[in-house]
Amino acid sequence: GNTGFGAMSAHVPDDGFCLTIHGPHVGITQDGQIGKVERSGIALVDNCCGSAIAASNYLKGITDGSANINTGIQLFSDFQQGAVQELILPFGKRLNDADNRMKELPYALYDSQDILVRDIINGGKGGIKAGLALLSGIQINTGPDTLDYFHPLR
Repeated sequence: GNTGFGAMSAHVPDDGFCLTIHGPHVGITQDGQIGKVERSGIALVDNCCGSAIAASNYLKGITDGSANINTGIQLFSDFQQGAVQELILPFGKRLNDADNRMKELPYALYDSQDILVRDIINGGKGGIKAGLALLSGIQINTGPDTLDYFHPLR
């Protein structure tokens, strides 16, 4: 967040540079299923990214009226998941209108994270004197016998 980035930037040497990399991740199985991934030593083909899928399901519940809205949504003990759910809210129509919701989900998350990360950087980059580079995109996780990929978007 803002405080952590500001503290980190204060520790960059005067002639040093900062490389910041961010982005959501998504799994793709060997047979091309988006949102799932095979994992080494685990027979289950599992969700990837589970947090993103949970946030997408929460958003779908809001838009179709099936969500259980209560004060427990913003639990401090699961604050990060609550933040993911909040960040994806503006993309509800985009996800509902997508031909493939799981394919669109990492791009919607990327867009929400990009806004947040650039805001954090702009608020805390004062200690970085020589320069800062931002690399952002989507990390694509694949099965244990395949290389993972990074799809750069900025």
